[in-house]
Amino acid sequence: MKSIVLFLLVFVATAQAQTPANDVASAATSQKTYRSTEVDVKPQLKDGMYTLSMFISDNFQFAKDIKNKKITIFSSFIIETDGSMTDIKAFYVSVKDYIESNVVKIETQDQKLNEADQIESMKGETVRVLNLFKETWIPATKDGKPVRCLYNYPINFKIE
Repeated sequence: MKSIVLFLLVFVATAQAQTPANDVASAATSQKTYRSTEVDVKPQLKDGMYTLSMFISDNFQFAKDIKNKKITIFSSFIIETDGSMTDIKAFYVSVKDYIESNVVKIETQDQKLNEADQIESMKGETVRVLNLFKETWIPATKDGKPVRCLYNYPINFKIE
């Protein structure tokens, strides 16, 4: 009998705890987020995409020990109907040697691990810099109306 009462108490408490979270989730997803391939006009910056590239170039802080790399950081964010950027993420880093590795070598395993950690930390730096970018976007449109749009933005670096 005690186990049945305990089960019911846990079940009721769990069900009540989940109700507010569901309400919040449904409010956040009430407006559909489109992919850039699903919209009629993609989001744009008034002064051109080079303004974002220049901003990143001017504000990105590189780890000092990274050398001889071609790095692409894949980021994404949502352009809201008011032109603001939200939900900024950096989700993948691609790294290749800039000059063949037999010409420029990392000597020790510790150096390799340190470099890998610093490259991984570039995701956080990407999010930091994109959060600083406060230019208002021209939002994507579908059927003549502004819509939320997921925007993927690769960032490329060549570090000698």
